[in-house]
Amino acid sequence: MPPRFRRAEPMTTFELVPDDELEDWPAPASDDPEPGRARRLLAALRVRAAARWRTLSRRGRVAVAAGTAVVVVAAAGAAVTPGILEARGERLRAEAVQGLPGAVDDLSEPLAGTWRLTNGSGALAALRGGLVLTTEGTAVAALDAGTGRETWRHDVGPFPTCGPQRGYRSDSVPPADVVVCLSGDPDDRTVTVLDAAGGVVGERSIGPARIDTFSDGTPDGAPVVVPAAAGAVAVVDDITDATAPWPADDLPDADTLRKLRADGWRDPTLRLEDALTGEVRGEATVRLRPEDLGECGMTQDEDSDPELMTEPMVDASPSSTTLSVCGASVVVTPDGVVLDTGVDDRWAIPLPGGGLVSVGEESTVLDEDGTVVATVPGYLLPPVLDDDPDGPFLVLAGQDDVDDELRLSAVDADGAEAWDATADGLEGVLARMAGVVVVQTQGGLVGLDAGTGAQVWARDNLLRRSADGSGDWFAGAVTDGTRLLFGVSGNGEHHRLVTLDLRDGSTVWEREETGFLEWLTAIEGHAVAFDGVVHGLG
Repeated sequence: MPPRFRRAEPMTTFELVPDDELEDWPAPASDDPEPGRARRLLAALRVRAAARWRTLSRRGRVAVAAGTAVVVVAAAGAAVTPGILEARGERLRAEAVQGLPGAVDDLSEPLAGTWRLTNGSGALAALRGGLVLTTEGTAVAALDAGTGRETWRHDVGPFPTCGPQRGYRSDSVPPADVVVCLSGDPDDRTVTVLDAAGGVVGERSIGPARIDTFSDGTPDGAPVVVPAAAGAVAVVDDITDATAPWPADDLPDADTLRKLRADGWRDPTLRLEDALTGEVRGEATVRLRPEDLGECGMTQDEDSDPELMTEPMVDASPSSTTLSVCGASVVVTPDGVVLDTGVDDRWAIPLPGGGLVSVGEESTVLDEDGTVVATVPGYLLPPVLDDDPDGPFLVLAGQDDVDDELRLSAVDADGAEAWDATADGLEGVLARMAGVVVVQTQGGLVGLDAGTGAQVWARDNLLRRSADGSGDWFAGAVTDGTRLLFGVSGNGEHHRLVTLDLRDGSTVWEREETGFLEWLTAIEGHAVAFDGVVHGLG
């Protein structure tokens, strides 16, 4: 009988190797056509064998040991097909991104619409447990983001609007634990707070209120009240359509601002209140300066000088609430912390897990309580999707002295630069995923090696744009760790869903859809598109 069938020899060689000893295994032979493949396969087989081994009797273990030794040795010498290794790599990448903002299970095949609903408030809010919030008539309802099945419904009164609302830059923020709904006639509004199970936490009458500066039918002098995060409402008092003329041949200046204030206009103050008790959590005032006036709206009649319009705008996202007036703004966190975002050409971007970046010529990273984490030279561009949130900061560092092109740099918290790369036409960073930084450009996307900055691939034909820059734009994205699905929206009645392989930029699948896409996002692992009508994709 050939030695391979003799039971005594395999019994002395069979061994289950603990995880911590795998790194000490010898390297494969130098003539191995694919170094390391045997070691990877043996590791996979060992994991499966260990689970099975624990369920066997002692006699069963003897029998399995006799056969397994031969199988393992034979498998170690056999060639491992690239398809097996690739499938395992995709599985590991998918497991690595689960739970991260913007992650879904699998994008290898085209996603189809699984459900749709009309959202009466024209906005999208999400609750913990994978729920999408919608309004219909006088009711607010929660639907499962995976199936579209309604899980609960509650009548809150006429003209309901709920928040905090999710937008393109809120993809990095987890769904809310509670939702705040504002409802009722403009002269008698009610605030209702609901938990993720649909239970009423409480409600309060707040009298006259409007949801923005353009609300019709609201009594003069009524404040703007907007549902915010963590059971709060954002309130801005004394909203008036303040105007002031200035000479037609000049820019608005300090005299214009003095005229505004002399006529009774006051710098607007954002007040974050507990929705149920009215307790003030924090407040901040926009200090308008002459240089901010150029960002104000304006009107002009044929027979009069131009007039300046100052309409405060409130944006309450899951991570922060912002009050913007002309070219100035203030930001308050859900806990009431006023964040020092600066005033000169800056904007705030939320970060995964809380905090935000105050972006400017020198960017500041702040945590949830407003503490400065880092200050980075240049315009910091956090990826919309990021599997390495603790990795180097990605910064638009300005123009290169040699070729006069924009540069994207990877910088650590101490300011040390790991790499920089040409990024002409850069408009943002869509993703840092699977070892690739996906950069948005004026015409498409470029993939850079996350470790070196070297260009891996480029797709310059994804957006249709005219010479003046108008046309298509990216409208949100989701990932499965290997592929990137993003929306391409434009000015027409159609949009596209496009999936690229992150490793080489090739198109995996693409489909054109009807409707104007506002954004594409993931809610606890489920892809959701919003264009006034909410679509579940699966």
